[in-house]
This record gives sequence, structure tokens and C-alpha cells, in this order.
Amino acid sequence: MTAFQAGVVGMCLVINLFEGFDVLVIAFAASGIAKEWSLTASQVGLLLSSSLVGMALGSALIAPLSDRIGRRPHTLICLAVCAVGMLLATVSTGLWFLGVCRLLTGLGAGGMVAGLPVIITEYSPRRFRGTMIALYGTGLPVGGMLGGSVAVLVTSAYGWRAGFLVGAVLTFAILVVVALALPESLDYLISRRPEGALEKVNKLLGRMRLPAVEALPPVPPKEERGVLANVLHGREAVRTVALWVAYFIMMASFYFAESWTPLLLQHNGSSTAQGMDGGLLLNLGGLAGTLLLSVLALKVATRTLTVLAFLGAGLSYLAMSLFLGSTVVALAAAVAIGLFVNASGNALNSIVPGLYPASVRATGVGWAMAVGRLGAFSAPALAGLLLDHGWSARSLFGLLVLPLVLVAALIAVIVSSGRRSRTSTEPAGSLSPVN
Repeated sequence: MTAFQAGVVGMCLVINLFEGFDVLVIAFAASGIAKEWSLTASQVGLLLSSSLVGMALGSALIAPLSDRIGRRPHTLICLAVCAVGMLLATVSTGLWFLGVCRLLTGLGAGGMVAGLPVIITEYSPRRFRGTMIALYGTGLPVGGMLGGSVAVLVTSAYGWRAGFLVGAVLTFAILVVVALALPESLDYLISRRPEGALEKVNKLLGRMRLPAVEALPPVPPKEERGVLANVLHGREAVRTVALWVAYFIMMASFYFAESWTPLLLQHNGSSTAQGMDGGLLLNLGGLAGTLLLSVLALKVATRTLTVLAFLGAGLSYLAMSLFLGSTVVALAAAVAIGLFVNASGNALNSIVPGLYPASVRATGVGWAMAVGRLGAFSAPALAGLLLDHGWSARSLFGLLVLPLVLVAALIAVIVSSGRRSRTSTEPAGSLSPVN
């Protein structure tokens, strides 16, 4: 992996870090907004969820544009949309205006977080792909933590609008850097063949220290088929729906744990401080899981790590369900849930792009993430509804054990069939670094 390829991955990580700030800054501004506009709790909840709705729409509708117009212009458009949404938020005067601004920011962020793993996949050799995706995955939580510190500082001094202004400036800054430095994807140039593709391919090959070619390789039959044929037809449709289920369960388990772990620990007898410790340990476990995955992926096949991560998540939820009454064990289980659920998400992001041809890769990933975000919305709401109908905290954690284990088996089947299909159709002498 050359310094040029590492630079592309590093740029994607920085973009993700800044987007972590853009998406999560609302959490630190919410109290000031509610006080200034006299908002109710339900109105604050609506405001907090607006960017998540935008991210779902962005993954479904904007991410597929990357397969049509190219990875580089798509990233620039998404960054511009995020920056405009953040800037408009600084002049908002009411709930609905700010909600639209957050929806706009979410649209750009959702399109981008679905597209960036594709760029990383296409610029990383297969043996480094899992590590690069895992390192990229640290951008969002680290951006949220650093952004939170900055937001608290500027908000206390200049008001809640200052946090959005800082985010807008940072996003515009990375937009300029991307415009100057981010190259187009080699896979996109080979599959879509825009004007001057051969010249651009040879320039990229030179930067990756690979020999130039006299002609582009033949387009594989799968690359010539459309989105429906490659994503929603026959065996591909079965695989796609299975991936949608995997993303749905993964995001449902993540957002359920993030939203309810502190409260459910208190509901089951822990103190308020212990409940908050559970939430903190959950996030620390998530960061540890992401970093651990980046190291293990150098030695262990990512498909194996994905299956093991989902199994570990299922067992962690089982431990939380069985031992919720023991504070020490419950806190340890919270660490394990954070570790395995975050690892499963990043591992999933590392294998899914390679299961689709380059011509529809961003579409396949974007749609899977969009369905996954339905799980992000529904799981916390469903948990509250079940609690109101008499479910116990133990039962809620136990509810996700079987789905997580079944997804582990599902992933094993998906990846196995995907590898057989790719081996039978992959052209000899492919130029792509993912091969």
C-alpha cells in the first residue's frame, strides 16, 4: 500500500471525523436551543432525529449518485450540502427552519458515510481493507468526542449557534482539501469509462507505483448490467435482502444500546452514576472494538471477523440479559456490547462493497445502510413501547440475542457465495487495488 493510497484513506478518515462533529453537535446545542425557543421534550426529540432521517434518505437517494457521476464529485457535493446545512443553522430562527437545516446536513452526511467506505475499499489492497475500514470507523466517535469538547467551549462563550458555525467552517475547509487532493476511483474509471479514462487510469497507476497499460481491460459482464440486475435480481436480490437484514439488526442493536443502556441499568437497580458509567463504558468498548478490529484484520480474514463479531454481540446481549442484576457483570457486558457491535458494523462495511461490481457498489452499500437506519429509528422507539407494556429490562436485552446470532450465520453464507461468484467472473489481470 503506497503513501498515495494511505493518503486517500487518511483523507476519508478526516472527512468522517468532521462529519461526526456535524451530526452530533446538535446534542450539545439542544439545551440552549430548547431554552431560547421554549421547546417541549417532544420537540427537542424531533429536532434530534431530523439529521438521522436525513442520513437515511441520503444513504438511499444520494449515495447511488456516486456510481453515476464518480466518487470524487459525489464526495464534493455531499460536503457542500453538509456545509450549507450547518451554515444555515447559524441563522435559524425557529424549530422548523432548524429542523430543515439538520435534515439537509443529514442528507449530505448519509450520502457520504455510505460512499466513503467504497472509496477506501477501492484504494486498499484486500489484505489491508479490513484494517483501513476499521481505522476509518474511528472517525465518527472521535469526531463526536472532540466536537463535543469544542462545542461545549464555544457554546458557553458565544451561544449555541457558534457550534454550528465551527462545523460549517471545518466542513468548508475539508471541502477545499478534497477538491485539491482527492483522486477519482480507479474502479469507477475502469467500469464507467468517462472521457480520458485511460490517461487518468495510467496517472493513478503511476502514483500507486504500478506499470502503465496500453488499453483498459475488458468490462466484465456483470459491470455492463444495470442496478436492478446486479442488486435486485435473482440470487443478487437474495444476497441484497440478507445484507439489509444484517444492517438493520446491527444498527438496531447499536442504537438500542446507546439509547437505553444507562436508563435500563437504573431501572434494574443501579444508581444514576452507575447507569451513566454503563453508557460511557459502552462507548469506550466501541472505540476499543474498532481499534482491535483494525489490528486483527491484518492477520485474520475480515469475513471471519465479521461472523465472530456478530456472535460476540449476541453473547454480550445474552450476558446483559442474564446478569443485569449484578452491577459489575452488567458494566462488563456493556463494554462487550460496545466492543462487538461496533466491530460488527465496521467489519460489515469492509466486506459489503466487495460483494458488488464497481458500477453499482455505492448503490448497494447506500441502500443497505438506508435500511439499517430504519433499525436505528425503530429500535429505541420499540423498546420504549415494550417497557410501557410491561416488558422487563432483561427481556429487552434478550430480545436481540437470537437475531444477532442468526445474522452471524447469514453473513457466513453471504460472503461464501459472494466469493464463489466473484472468483468465477473476475477478469484476469484486473487493475484494481482491491484485487
